[in-house]
Amino acid sequence: MFKKQDVATDILVFVMLIFLFINQFMFMAAARIGDKEGLTARECLGANYAILLGLTIVLLVLSIVKGKKENLNFLAGIIASVCFGCAILFAGQATNVVKLPSASGRVSMSIGCYLYLAFAYLVEVKCNEYISKGWKRFLIITIGFVIAITSFVTGQLDGLSVMKEYATYHKEFSNYFGNHIYMSFKVVISGVIVGIPLGWVAYKFSKAGKVITTILNTIESIPSLALICVMMFPLSFLSNRFPFLKEHGIAGVGATPVFCALFCYSLFQIVNSMYGALKVVDKQYIDAAKGMGMTTLQIFTKVELPIIMPIIISGIRVSLTATILGVTIGSYIGYGGLGKFILQGLNGFAIDIVMLGTLPIMGLVFLFDFVLKKLVVLIEMYRKSKGVVRV
Repeated sequence: MFKKQDVATDILVFVMLIFLFINQFMFMAAARIGDKEGLTARECLGANYAILLGLTIVLLVLSIVKGKKENLNFLAGIIASVCFGCAILFAGQATNVVKLPSASGRVSMSIGCYLYLAFAYLVEVKCNEYISKGWKRFLIITIGFVIAITSFVTGQLDGLSVMKEYATYHKEFSNYFGNHIYMSFKVVISGVIVGIPLGWVAYKFSKAGKVITTILNTIESIPSLALICVMMFPLSFLSNRFPFLKEHGIAGVGATPVFCALFCYSLFQIVNSMYGALKVVDKQYIDAAKGMGMTTLQIFTKVELPIIMPIIISGIRVSLTATILGVTIGSYIGYGGLGKFILQGLNGFAIDIVMLGTLPIMGLVFLFDFVLKKLVVLIEMYRKSKGVVRV
């Protein structure tokens, strides 16, 4: 019996059900900073509570009976996704239910709601493990996000405290959001331009490869904040010694040390992906290319690169998601990314300002991770249709 039972999903859904009864599903406060009163889902969701509770109970029943059957897993995944979206929508409507203590009062999601959302997403992922068709897996993941995005666009979430912070800081948010994306792509694109040829050199020349991998492995072992601080000293010296560098924006604080540190981390991922991929290319294809009279460059561009492209993109995916997270730390030395909100919120004990920076970062990570995974799948489909060999 237990061999066919998806025990992990059963536990996840059961814990989701528990979150609907705890006292910290949401909280209410008289102002941004001050005492917060925990609320159960029943107290803050009103009539919507019965809908969310009913959906969760149905999901629990399905989780118990579905086993590894694809159709039942698809149905369970859809319901989990609807639970995810509805929890966000209903939380946004909580101000219509809760009586606020003052005109400046606010309602915000608490630990119970955030964990409910996290567990609902994990249930979606678990259900997708037993589904073979891509469009079904895509539908499961997207329904909840579509409900959430629609709720945001239509103003259903405006009552939440984090949305009030967004209304207050919307100009700064646009600026920091743009800076965050710009720095992330600047780092990764630079890493690709330098890392791919560097990985090739590391593979072709073993002595150089040992030096390159040793240096990158050493840098990777240094904590990101420490590496950024290390970068500050030589950059400060250079900018003071050569004024024209400072005129071009190179300084010991701000964007430059953040870029340099994250660029090194990006190189680690891309060089290792390139080096590892080239090592597993079957030698018979290289020998055949040499027999046809191809040069080293032609062998790389026409034989090796098409074979290892999915692995390189996977390395870029890891690099980009890590960089998006890493840019956050730049706020500690004056770079204006979304980490500014996190730092400001931590200094002022304002959780909603922290979430104003955290939620977009999480969204960017999920988005680009999903897009690049799909890109790898599309490349594999194209390669299969053209009869290109796989690593």
